Amino acid sequence: MISDQPASSVQQALQEAKGLQAQGQLSAAKRLYEDVLRRLPGQPDALTFLASIAYQLGREPDGDALLDAAIESYGAILAHGEAHGLSGDALRAARVNLLLARGRQAEAEREIALPELPINPVRAATDGFERRLAAAKARSLPGILLNSLPKSASESIWNKLAEGLGMAQGHVSLGLFPDCCLFSHRVGLLAQGGLIAKEHIPATRHNLDTLAACGLGKLVLNLRDPRQASLSWAHFVKNDVSMRLLAPIWRQIVPPRDSLDSDFPALLDWVIERYLPLSLTWIAGWTEEMRRGEAATVRVHAARFETFREDPGSYFSALLDFLEIEPAAFSSAATAETVHLRRGAIDEWRAVFSPAQAERAWSKIPDDLAAFWGWEA
Repeated sequence: MISDQPASSVQQALQEAKGLQAQGQLSAAKRLYEDVLRRLPGQPDALTFLASIAYQLGREPDGDALLDAAIESYGAILAHGEAHGLSGDALRAARVNLLLARGRQAEAEREIALPELPINPVRAATDGFERRLAAAKARSLPGILLNSLPKSASESIWNKLAEGLGMAQGHVSLGLFPDCCLFSHRVGLLAQGGLIAKEHIPATRHNLDTLAACGLGKLVLNLRDPRQASLSWAHFVKNDVSMRLLAPIWRQIVPPRDSLDSDFPALLDWVIERYLPLSLTWIAGWTEEMRRGEAATVRVHAARFETFREDPGSYFSALLDFLEIEPAAFSSAATAETVHLRRGAIDEWRAVFSPAQAERAWSKIPDDLAAFWGWEA
């Protein structure tokens, strides 16, 4: 992908195309992305955003081919860059994200061990992040991995913990639920303490082995009744996630355009049929790890969204006890940003699901999983 085209002109064209795509002018955006590819063949951003448009238009084979081309282009750039002494970590991370989006999990896991990107600060500038990290380490606060089922108030809980303990915030995985993949280098940094990460990682062998190799022996599992989490996801995906330019490439969890544009009951049908089973598989993986007891790779503390809503003091007290953090280290009065908490209802699904939807949702929940977590019909 070598060209004499000025990088600034290509980036300007890409920005203009993204603006058109955000406005729903897909044909105009598509023409601009294609023009970029004529000027700079194999440009991976143009290929990726063209794939997103193809999926949005229901042209899945085209989207698959474009995404695969973007993955191969990143590989070619990495080979070229490494030959010329250029850092390829950010490019490799982008390639891993696309591999995960395409379901090429094994390839993503092989590559994710290589980059050594620093942890990007969340809700803090770099200097503020470093100050909080150093101060929390000085107080011997351990690294905390808050692993959550999406739409379980995890953002708000994460912020509350970070503010209450005075810890830095960042992410240590790539990809989107349910295929998040741990970054071994970043998990190693997390294990050094002072940092709290919020993730949605599944209990894959890669993720469990990474935790073990990095010496992170504890994990907080934040859960919610998956039927309520699915209802909240339906609202969130319609009003937030689906509006992001690359949302269509994450086809497991983002409904096609016709479902998003349908009435809400139809969208709920898609979520119950497609998204809920993914959540149940994710929960089952961590449940199995918990059932292994002393033989488990990582000790798991089950933190319930329902407890957080009804008795937050008890929720945080049990979590701190599991992490062996003195209660005095946590300021429950600390003000924290509440994010993506629509209503925080515990069983809103009972009033919103139709009887048929409630029955279908219940039929998808394995009996042993329902018994373990105490979910009822």
